[in-house]
Amino acid sequence: MSDTNSAPAAAPGPVAGLGIVAIVVVAIVAWVIIGMKLFSEATLFGGFLLLWHWANLEHLDIKRLPATIAGALVGIGLAWQVVYLSGVMGTNGLILGLLIMVAGIYLQIINVVPFLFNPAAMLFLTVAAAPLIQLKVDFVELALSTVVGGLFFGLFIVSLQLLAARFTSQK
Repeated sequence: MSDTNSAPAAAPGPVAGLGIVAIVVVAIVAWVIIGMKLFSEATLFGGFLLLWHWANLEHLDIKRLPATIAGALVGIGLAWQVVYLSGVMGTNGLILGLLIMVAGIYLQIINVVPFLFNPAAMLFLTVAAAPLIQLKVDFVELALSTVVGGLFFGLFIVSLQLLAARFTSQK
């Protein structure tokens, strides 16, 4: 996560808040248009969930985006392997899958390999392990939607930052 010792940024004023909302709407509409051409409705949320995590927990820090995407993929993988192993091995697979899942949670708790086992992994594990998601989602497509969505929103934010820097330097 980003620096936890720094004070939270001041909330934008009402006019700046409207500008931010307008930019968010553009990003969301653009992702829906692009995402619906590439993915199904059932997996489009992967990009949005990644954006939520990256924006709210990593404060849109581009240096944190790779770990956020990697963690998201780990979380999806941990959820998928329970479904896969139980389908292949029955109850024994379910037990093995749950043990692997618990091991992943433990690695995140003790902060081992934080690039992979991080809060993004736990968020995506929590969502992807929900029974309704497991029954309806194509896990490969969810992983692809998450990566492509993360790259899209990362490029979107970096582009906005470069544009803002260009306008600030012209003053």
